[in-house]
Amino acid sequence: MFPQTPNVSYRSGMRRSWLAILPLLAVVSLGACSDSSSSSPASTIDNGALVKQILTHCTDLAAPEFGEGNLCIDNGFRMKTDDFSFANTGLSTSADGNVTAQTLVNLFGHDAVCIASEESTCILRPSAIQKLEEWNTALSGGRCEGLATLSTRFNLGMDSPSTYEPGVTSTAQLSSSNPHLNSEIVYWWATQFLQEVRARAAASRTMSPLQIVDDLIQGLAHSVGYTLGMYSGPSGHSVTPFAVTHRGDDFVIHIYDNNHPGKRFEISVNSKTNTWKYPNAFLNADGTFETWSGGTGTLELTALSSRQGPFQCEFCNAPLTKSPNIVTIASRDVDAAGYVHITSENGELRSTPTNIFNSIPGAAYNVSKGNSGGLITISLPQSVGDFEVRMMRATQEL
Repeated sequence: MFPQTPNVSYRSGMRRSWLAILPLLAVVSLGACSDSSSSSPASTIDNGALVKQILTHCTDLAAPEFGEGNLCIDNGFRMKTDDFSFANTGLSTSADGNVTAQTLVNLFGHDAVCIASEESTCILRPSAIQKLEEWNTALSGGRCEGLATLSTRFNLGMDSPSTYEPGVTSTAQLSSSNPHLNSEIVYWWATQFLQEVRARAAASRTMSPLQIVDDLIQGLAHSVGYTLGMYSGPSGHSVTPFAVTHRGDDFVIHIYDNNHPGKRFEISVNSKTNTWKYPNAFLNADGTFETWSGGTGTLELTALSSRQGPFQCEFCNAPLTKSPNIVTIASRDVDAAGYVHITSENGELRSTPTNIFNSIPGAAYNVSKGNSGGLITISLPQSVGDFEVRMMRATQEL
């Protein structure tokens, strides 16, 4: 059930794009090209055999710096050295600290996002202006994906902190006020929306938590860099995994959570239930932590190799025929997420701050990393025909 609050509706037969009443932003693109992915069914792999396989990668060595348990893998990432000293933030008070025209040019090239002009100038195409608005709205939920990606690149030597501040020798020494660094964080944050990265992340979500642990251990052993994504309903978060230990019935993934610099946190994956739990997902106003947990489809492992580029720009010159209908929704108020309800003759899709329900055949959704939803992209097949979108701001408990 949705609360009885002001709402806006849209029917596909009107064939237009629009902006909803603040603080929600929605864009409906009819026939726009996309390939969003939803969570996949749980794996049926034999947990016992998989646990035995994972244990072959582990040692009998204790690792006191990681608490109780035996060491499986450690890539050498260390807190207060390899993490950023400042916490994850949302929109910057400076426009240059957010997604800019230059961000789009760096991702896709001048000619893809700018109307024909000299390389030194850029008049954004209408589709690029729309994407700029959309992504900056999503950025209000945080730039965790960028911080997780860039900290991993620094750790692996793919980039150097001294590029951004001469004389700096570690990531932790970098300043949050550095405009060059902020632009780079935003660039890597934006890569989560690109098809090349989304496809790799979606493929990893078909794996069970134990399969992800197995891949993570083997990848870290071969100097593969990863970001680790977690989802709870329409909210997501991205962290930096750097070690795995075996503790009782759990495999413990040790992470740098960019919401909490200087502290090592743990995601536990239970070997018997093949589920994961993270008790430090977000800090509530009362000082307590919000716990996230889940199974297959709610945990993802994305290798840095998927972010190498060059990248295709799906929205720059998207064909308007034989493509899905795309609905994108972002909240400008991270403390009060909205509710989205899509209805059609084929079924319905409901998104609330805690859950997503979908009964429309062929429909898919993709959630960005950010508190209170960030950006939700919903793909509806053309076979759906007419549909209605209702957006509401929650004013009471459901």
